[in-house]
Amino acid sequence: MDIGGEEIFIISGPTASGKTAKAIELAKAVDAEIISCDSVQVYEFMDIGSAKPSAKERAEIPHHLIDVCHPSRQFSVGEYVALSKHALEKILKNKKRVIVAGGSGFYLKAWFSPVTDEIEIPKSVKDECQKLFDLGGSEALKEKLLSLDPEAADSIDIQNPRRIRPALERVLATSLTLKELRRKFESLPCPMGNFKINFKSTDMPDEELFKRVKTRAEKMIEDGLIEETKKLMSIGIEKNPSAAMAIGYRETMEAIRQNDFSNLAEKIFLSTKKLIKKQRKFLKTQIRL
Repeated sequence: MDIGGEEIFIISGPTASGKTAKAIELAKAVDAEIISCDSVQVYEFMDIGSAKPSAKERAEIPHHLIDVCHPSRQFSVGEYVALSKHALEKILKNKKRVIVAGGSGFYLKAWFSPVTDEIEIPKSVKDECQKLFDLGGSEALKEKLLSLDPEAADSIDIQNPRRIRPALERVLATSLTLKELRRKFESLPCPMGNFKINFKSTDMPDEELFKRVKTRAEKMIEDGLIEETKKLMSIGIEKNPSAAMAIGYRETMEAIRQNDFSNLAEKIFLSTKKLIKKQRKFLKTQIRL
């Protein structure tokens, strides 16, 4: 569907800043449906810890990209893009306005610019990299990458083992340097299409926001976060690093393992404060408004 010229609203800001409430209020005012931009709300059964819109709220305003993946399976940015494009086209076809609400980094960035290079890595390349790693670890991968691309250190943290293998795989698969790959990537169109963006921030002063975060952490525990997390552990959340590391759940799982819930709300609060700092930095440096 050609969506050129369409305006969509994007509501984002740090955790606990009121994105859901603002999105629902706006949706009622402009006759819109909401596409979630939250990397935890995509998972089924992760309700309390992700602060999903309530059943009543979702009955009032249709929400998309919520409860689309089992928590034992990792959900990718590529899947988010594909499902969001489908939801976007469906909403516009029904003559409704579109609101995107949430604050998850690369999900949000996908509405502004490319986030995946879609390079397919042949099995032969993966096997070659694995063989190198087996023989000499990350150092062997680094040496191979630098032999093919002497300026690789200008593009990635060459000392970070997690960065080296993907970089080497892409260089081997494409015969391009990392700088050439970056230029090619930056020339890609926005995966969601072309449209006008009306961006609305929900950020607020630290004193007010941190008070909300603390209150929300305490209420999540009162509402059954511990019981919800036990259920998630029983159905395989620990198989999925993305879901298992979600703030609120990772602290609760640790508390369950240690059978000590005395400082759980405080631990969730402190982790959320760190997340808020990262979210603000991401919005400032990565989102092209």
